[in-house]
Amino acid sequence: MVAPMTELFKTKLPALFLVVCSLSLANLAQATENAIARLPSWQVLEYEQKAFWATAKSRLEVMPVAGKPGEWVLDVLSSVVDNSEKLTVNFDPATGAVSYRSRISSGKEQRMKSYQYEADFILRERRNGPSNSTTPPEQWAVTNTRYVNYPASRGTTVVTTPYMLVLLAAQLQAQGPNQSMEVIVNTDINFYRVKLTSGNGFPVEADYKVTGADSVSGKFETLAVAITASPEGKLEDDDDFSVLGLDGEVILLFDTHTGLPLQIRGDAPRIGSTEINLKSVTMRAAP
Repeated sequence: MVAPMTELFKTKLPALFLVVCSLSLANLAQATENAIARLPSWQVLEYEQKAFWATAKSRLEVMPVAGKPGEWVLDVLSSVVDNSEKLTVNFDPATGAVSYRSRISSGKEQRMKSYQYEADFILRERRNGPSNSTTPPEQWAVTNTRYVNYPASRGTTVVTTPYMLVLLAAQLQAQGPNQSMEVIVNTDINFYRVKLTSGNGFPVEADYKVTGADSVSGKFETLAVAITASPEGKLEDDDDFSVLGLDGEVILLFDTHTGLPLQIRGDAPRIGSTEINLKSVTMRAAP
């Protein structure tokens, strides 16, 4: 069972639970830029969750885009049973704002959805893949085009996507406990206002492989980042917010020494409270 945030964020003085981050918008923007505008120490994270007869896996990789110093890309591969997804997210490292993303789903059928983030709207296109086709997804015929308007309450708040929250949480925890930030998350056609809050965590049992080095196992002290989401305006479709398949109050637990996200906790469909554990990491090569 996932404990309430006030139980997870242990501090020596209970009064610290009442501290509210009061950064001005200008200071928050500057703090975000300083935190985000550098590649994390890891290049690849791999997670695994086993439940009943199924095993879900997710692989995240963050890299700079060749020839575009102001752009990074987050690649995600997810699979469960016979279904898999490949996601690509291009984003601004200074803010975490997304400029383009795509999702290719494979299973009983193949389809691709792409999202181009313009100043005033999102261009959403869907492509269906022909059976047993070797044609690249980008060349599949467009079967649906939709212009998605941003919520009127967006203001200057950064618009990003669910998987980017792992990277944003990693950068926030690096600033220490009692920090917070808000972003707007676009799922498919829905928008959510998401708050990330950092605090002290609790010991976590971990066992993961390090590419090119020894495996790591044991109990580790952690910092935690809680992710809470609420609809930004009226939802245009069914509620679909999640982080690596988990919803509710999602909590990421980071090793206090390495900064690695060792565990993600939240609610899983038909399972309830559950956790996803880090299984493998590839550290970033020194420049």
